[in-house]
Order: sequence, then C-alpha cells, then structure tokens
Amino acid sequence: MNECICSSCKNLKSFIDEKGTESNSVVEGCDYGFPSDSCEDCALEGCELTCTHYEKDQEEVEQFIIKNCAKCNVELKVTSSKADFGDVFCVTCYLSKN
Repeated sequence: MNECICSSCKNLKSFIDEKGTESNSVVEGCDYGFPSDSCEDCALEGCELTCTHYEKDQEEVEQFIIKNCAKCNVELKVTSSKADFGDVFCVTCYLSKN
C-alpha cells in the first residue's frame, strides 16, 4: 500500500486551531492546499494521489564529535556546528559552575 503523499511533504504544517470547535486543537494544513478534498480528513493508510507542489521533507543529519567537559572531563557528544563554541560542560558541572 502506498504512503499518503502529504505525510512526507515539506509543505504540510501543524498549527493550533484557536477558532475550531475543539478549543486549541492541532490541525494540519498545506501551504498550497491539499491535492484532494478528502485529504484534510484522511484516515487511509495510503493513496494514489500526486501533487505538483510535493517537496520531500528531509531532515538534516547532524554530525557529532566527542568533546570533554571542561570541569570533570566526562565525554560529551556535541554537534559539529557547535564544535568551535568554546568550553563545553556536562549538565552537573554547568549547573554548579560559579
């Protein structure tokens, strides 16, 4: 069975419906509208629909490096984008540092 095209689309967003019948319920909407009227209340496990606005939602895979806590020397896994941020502290040392 095919996966619903909307379930892996980057344009599908969740937001809080403050004006809905259920107070503050979370609803999903598409930036370009759904490819079919039945998509908004879709309960199917798959469909055959296609969409001209479909864009694969790919999460970026973060790279990690190992750094040591500046105070107790315990090994910590840090994202490579934060590698040049300076000293790194574990939770315990961070909360107890003066």
